Amino acid sequence: MKTILKIMFQILKKILSYLGISVAIIFIIYTLYAIPAMISLPGGIRAGLEEQTIEEAVKALEKKDLEGLDLIEEARSLVGKRMSYCRRNSYESYEKAFRRGYGFCQQQAFALSAILEGLNFEAVPVQSMQTMFPDGNIGGHSWVRVKLNEAYLFIDPILYNTEKHEITFTPLSEVTEFSAFFRILSGWGSATINAHRYYTTDSD
Repeated sequence: MKTILKIMFQILKKILSYLGISVAIIFIIYTLYAIPAMISLPGGIRAGLEEQTIEEAVKALEKKDLEGLDLIEEARSLVGKRMSYCRRNSYESYEKAFRRGYGFCQQQAFALSAILEGLNFEAVPVQSMQTMFPDGNIGGHSWVRVKLNEAYLFIDPILYNTEKHEITFTPLSEVTEFSAFFRILSGWGSATINAHRYYTTDSD
Protein backbone atom coordinates (compact mmCIF):
# COMPACT_ATOMS: atom_id res chain seq x y z
CA MET A 1 0.00 0.00 0.00
CA LYS A 2 2.81 2.41 0.89
CA THR A 3 4.50 1.63 -2.41
CA ILE A 4 1.33 2.43 -4.37
CA LEU A 5 0.88 5.73 -2.50
CA LYS A 6 4.52 6.59 -3.12
CA ILE A 7 4.14 5.95 -6.85
CA MET A 8 0.93 8.00 -7.00
CA PHE A 9 2.66 10.86 -5.16
CA GLN A 10 5.56 10.82 -7.62
CA ILE A 11 3.17 10.86 -10.58
CA LEU A 12 1.20 13.76 -9.09
CA LYS A 13 4.42 15.63 -8.40
CA LYS A 14 5.53 15.27 -12.03
CA ILE A 15 2.12 16.37 -13.32
CA LEU A 16 2.19 19.50 -11.17
CA SER A 17 5.78 20.18 -12.22
CA TYR A 18 4.91 19.94 -15.93
CA LEU A 19 1.80 22.04 -15.37
CA GLY A 20 3.82 24.74 -13.63
CA ILE A 21 6.36 24.79 -16.46
CA SER A 22 3.57 25.03 -19.04
CA VAL A 23 1.92 27.94 -17.22
CA ALA A 24 5.28 29.71 -16.93
CA ILE A 25 5.95 29.28 -20.66
CA ILE A 26 2.50 30.61 -21.58
CA PHE A 27 2.99 33.58 -19.23
CA ILE A 28 6.34 34.44 -20.79
CA ILE A 29 5.04 34.12 -24.36
CA TYR A 30 1.99 36.29 -23.65
CA THR A 31 4.13 38.89 -21.90
CA LEU A 32 6.70 39.05 -24.70
CA TYR A 33 3.90 39.35 -27.25
CA ALA A 34 2.93 42.74 -25.83
CA ILE A 35 6.43 44.23 -25.75
CA PRO A 36 6.67 45.38 -29.41
CA ALA A 37 3.43 47.34 -28.97
CA MET A 38 4.79 49.00 -25.84
CA ILE A 39 8.04 49.92 -27.57
CA SER A 40 6.15 51.52 -30.46
CA LEU A 41 4.59 54.12 -28.15
CA PRO A 42 6.69 57.32 -27.87
CA GLY A 43 8.27 57.76 -24.45
CA GLY A 44 7.44 60.53 -22.04
CA ILE A 45 4.32 62.63 -21.72
CA ARG A 46 1.83 62.82 -24.58
CA ALA A 47 2.40 65.81 -26.83
CA GLY A 48 0.46 68.90 -25.78
CA LEU A 49 0.18 67.96 -22.10
CA GLU A 50 1.88 69.44 -19.07
CA GLU A 51 3.30 67.29 -16.30
CA GLN A 52 0.58 66.37 -13.81
CA THR A 53 0.19 63.64 -11.21
CA ILE A 54 -3.05 62.38 -9.73
CA GLU A 55 -2.27 64.24 -6.51
CA GLU A 56 -1.74 67.47 -8.44
CA ALA A 57 -5.00 66.91 -10.32
CA VAL A 58 -6.86 66.57 -7.02
CA LYS A 59 -5.37 69.82 -5.71
CA ALA A 60 -6.27 71.63 -8.95
CA LEU A 61 -9.86 70.39 -8.77
CA GLU A 62 -10.13 71.39 -5.10
CA LYS A 63 -9.42 74.98 -6.09
CA LYS A 64 -12.44 75.07 -8.39
CA ASP A 65 -15.70 76.38 -6.94
CA LEU A 66 -17.52 73.11 -7.60
CA GLU A 67 -19.23 70.42 -5.58
CA GLY A 68 -21.42 67.35 -5.98
CA LEU A 69 -22.26 66.27 -9.51
CA ASP A 70 -20.47 69.26 -11.03
CA LEU A 71 -17.22 68.30 -9.33
CA ILE A 72 -17.62 64.66 -10.33
CA GLU A 73 -18.18 65.74 -13.93
CA GLU A 74 -15.10 67.96 -13.86
CA ALA A 75 -12.98 65.04 -12.64
CA ARG A 76 -14.50 62.68 -15.19
CA SER A 77 -13.89 65.15 -18.00
CA LEU A 78 -10.30 65.74 -16.88
CA VAL A 79 -9.42 62.04 -17.05
CA GLY A 80 -11.21 61.63 -20.39
CA LYS A 81 -9.33 64.54 -21.95
CA ARG A 82 -5.93 63.80 -20.43
CA MET A 83 -5.79 60.03 -20.91
CA SER A 84 -5.98 59.37 -24.62
CA TYR A 85 -7.24 55.81 -25.15
CA CYS A 86 -4.20 53.65 -25.81
CA ARG A 87 -3.56 49.92 -26.20
CA ARG A 88 0.22 50.15 -25.95
CA ASN A 89 1.03 51.01 -22.34
CA SER A 90 -1.19 48.47 -20.60
CA TYR A 91 1.56 47.26 -18.23
CA GLU A 92 2.01 50.73 -16.74
CA SER A 93 0.43 51.63 -13.40
CA TYR A 94 -2.61 53.86 -13.61
CA GLU A 95 -0.60 56.62 -11.88
CA LYS A 96 2.07 56.57 -14.58
CA ALA A 97 -0.52 56.21 -17.34
CA PHE A 98 -2.33 59.31 -16.06
CA ARG A 99 0.89 61.28 -15.84
CA ARG A 100 1.88 60.31 -19.38
CA GLY A 101 -1.60 60.91 -20.80
CA TYR A 102 -2.24 57.44 -22.23
CA GLY A 103 -4.34 54.56 -20.98
CA PHE A 104 -6.95 51.89 -21.66
CA CYS A 105 -10.23 51.58 -19.76
CA GLN A 106 -8.87 49.90 -16.63
CA GLN A 107 -6.13 52.50 -16.17
CA GLN A 108 -8.63 55.30 -16.80
CA ALA A 109 -11.10 53.84 -14.29
CA PHE A 110 -8.51 53.47 -11.53
CA ALA A 111 -7.15 56.98 -12.17
CA LEU A 112 -10.63 58.53 -12.05
CA SER A 113 -11.54 56.57 -8.92
CA ALA A 114 -8.34 57.72 -7.20
CA ILE A 115 -9.05 61.36 -8.06
CA LEU A 116 -12.63 61.12 -6.80
CA GLU A 117 -11.46 59.50 -3.57
CA GLY A 118 -8.98 62.35 -3.18
CA LEU A 119 -11.96 64.70 -3.46
CA ASN A 120 -13.69 62.77 -0.66
CA PHE A 121 -16.16 60.87 -2.81
CA GLU A 122 -16.82 57.17 -2.30
CA ALA A 123 -15.68 55.74 -5.63
CA VAL A 124 -14.55 52.34 -6.85
CA PRO A 125 -13.54 50.88 -10.25
CA VAL A 126 -15.91 48.22 -11.55
CA GLN A 127 -15.88 45.92 -14.55
CA SER A 128 -17.99 43.60 -16.68
CA MET A 129 -16.60 40.74 -18.72
CA GLN A 130 -19.25 41.28 -21.40
CA THR A 131 -20.25 44.81 -22.37
CA MET A 132 -22.07 46.08 -25.45
CA PHE A 133 -20.46 49.28 -26.70
CA PRO A 134 -22.23 52.04 -28.68
CA ASP A 135 -20.85 50.66 -31.96
CA GLY A 136 -22.38 47.25 -31.27
CA ASN A 137 -19.14 45.48 -30.41
CA ILE A 138 -19.04 43.31 -27.30
CA GLY A 139 -16.09 42.95 -24.92
CA GLY A 140 -14.84 43.52 -21.41
CA HIS A 141 -14.81 47.03 -19.96
CA SER A 142 -13.95 48.94 -16.78
CA TRP A 143 -15.50 52.14 -15.44
CA VAL A 144 -16.32 53.81 -12.10
CA ARG A 145 -19.11 53.63 -9.55
CA VAL A 146 -19.38 56.75 -7.38
CA LYS A 147 -21.71 57.57 -4.50
CA LEU A 148 -23.56 60.89 -4.49
CA ASN A 149 -26.32 61.80 -2.02
CA GLU A 150 -26.86 58.18 -0.98
CA ALA A 151 -27.23 57.10 -4.61
CA TYR A 152 -24.71 55.28 -6.79
CA LEU A 153 -23.83 56.51 -10.26
CA PHE A 154 -21.90 54.82 -13.06
CA ILE A 155 -19.50 57.16 -14.84
CA ASP A 156 -16.95 56.64 -17.59
CA PRO A 157 -14.14 58.98 -18.76
CA ILE A 158 -15.06 58.53 -22.43
CA LEU A 159 -18.25 56.54 -23.02
CA TYR A 160 -20.61 58.93 -21.27
CA ASN A 161 -23.60 61.14 -22.07
CA THR A 162 -22.92 64.43 -20.26
CA GLU A 163 -26.48 65.72 -20.75
CA LYS A 164 -28.19 62.67 -19.29
CA HIS A 165 -25.34 61.86 -16.90
CA GLU A 166 -25.26 58.21 -17.87
CA ILE A 167 -22.92 55.69 -19.46
CA THR A 168 -23.41 54.97 -23.16
CA PHE A 169 -22.65 51.25 -23.03
CA THR A 170 -24.62 48.30 -21.67
CA PRO A 171 -23.15 45.72 -19.27
CA LEU A 172 -24.27 42.26 -20.38
CA SER A 173 -22.71 40.31 -17.51
CA GLU A 174 -22.37 40.84 -13.78
CA VAL A 175 -20.80 44.13 -12.74
CA THR A 176 -18.16 43.52 -10.07
CA GLU A 177 -15.42 45.31 -8.20
CA PHE A 178 -11.76 44.34 -8.69
CA SER A 179 -10.26 41.89 -6.23
CA ALA A 180 -6.48 42.17 -5.82
CA PHE A 181 -5.94 38.89 -7.69
CA PHE A 182 -8.35 39.72 -10.51
CA ARG A 183 -6.80 43.15 -10.95
CA ILE A 184 -3.37 41.59 -11.53
CA LEU A 185 -4.75 38.84 -13.78
CA SER A 186 -6.98 41.14 -15.83
CA GLY A 187 -4.25 43.75 -16.14
CA TRP A 188 -1.82 41.18 -17.49
CA GLY A 189 -4.40 39.61 -19.80
CA SER A 190 -5.61 42.97 -21.05
CA ALA A 191 -2.08 43.95 -22.04
CA THR A 192 -1.85 40.96 -24.38
CA ILE A 193 -5.35 41.47 -25.78
CA ASN A 194 -4.73 45.19 -26.29
CA ALA A 195 -1.44 44.50 -28.04
CA HIS A 196 -3.12 41.98 -30.35
CA ARG A 197 -5.83 44.49 -31.23
CA TYR A 198 -3.17 47.08 -31.95
CA TYR A 199 -1.27 44.67 -34.23
CA THR A 200 -4.40 43.66 -36.15
CA THR A 201 -5.90 47.15 -36.49
CA ASP A 202 -2.73 49.28 -36.42
CA SER A 203 -4.73 51.64 -34.22
CA ASP A 204 -5.27 52.47 -30.56
